Amino acid sequence: MVPFKIRTVSLLLVLSIAPVLLADPMPSECNVARDRAKSKYGALRHYFDTFNRCVSGANEDLGQCRTELNDQQSALGDFIFAQRVAQDVCGAAGRSGDLAQ
Repeated sequence: MVPFKIRTVSLLLVLSIAPVLLADPMPSECNVARDRAKSKYGALRHYFDTFNRCVSGANEDLGQCRTELNDQQSALGDFIFAQRVAQDVCGAAGRSGDLAQ
C-alpha cells in the first residue's frame, strides 16, 4: 500500500498538469482576433510615424503629406474595426478583447 502523502502528492501533480496536457493546441478565435488587432496596431504605428516624418520635413507645405495622412486614417479605421471584432469574439467567449493581457 502506498503511503497517504505520496498518493496525495501524486494526485495533486496529475491534477495540476492535466489542464496543460488537455489544452487545445490550436489558438482560440479570441487569440486570433486579438493577434489580428495587434497586427493592425503595428501598421497604425508605422503610418503615424510616416506621417509625422512627412510633416516634419514639409516646411509648412502639408499638401505633400496628403497620401501619408490618408494611409494613416485608413490604418486607424482598420485597427478600430479589428479591435471591435476582437472585443466581440472574446466577449462571446467570456474573455477580454483588450490587447494588453
